[in-house]
Amino acid sequence: MILKDIESKRIMHVDTSIKFYQLGNTGIASKIVGSGQHKGVVISNKLKRELDRDLTAGHDYARLYAICIYYLIKDNLMDFDVLVICNDENFIYVKLYLDLLFDESQLYKSKYITNISELRAITGNKKLRSFANNTSNIYRRKGLKNLQRQQKGVPINVIRVTYQEIKDKWEEINKKK
Repeated sequence: MILKDIESKRIMHVDTSIKFYQLGNTGIASKIVGSGQHKGVVISNKLKRELDRDLTAGHDYARLYAICIYYLIKDNLMDFDVLVICNDENFIYVKLYLDLLFDESQLYKSKYITNISELRAITGNKKLRSFANNTSNIYRRKGLKNLQRQQKGVPINVIRVTYQEIKDKWEEINKKK
């Protein structure tokens, strides 16, 4: 897909708040440009340590990022044409793992997957930032809190991802590699 008319495409940005190797919870958010639609996943510091211990996730953060993106976009494939992934992890590996996770999805294959650097080159805007940057910070701060009480500010849509779900997708990638 060539992006001559990028302005007419529905674009979804994905970004993280804190890199996986840094101390603290990591918020990963997806946001569709021009709409109020967003979702987020929060990986707690404790979960990151468990994944690092059991799956040696510390050696392959791109795979963990791809798994989180998978859970963010799998139900929203009809809502966007272009997926822009921030350069928080190695884009080549993140895209490879996403392709393995969505290997049978024709709808996924019709999407244009790119990174923020390429989008900057296409648009000519060197200062272009991710639209999901601030949203990922909101998910990092609020995502693990009790959501039963009344929310103030931006309402959040947290997707709960468990250790077992991440482990299953991790092993699925290993089988397909």
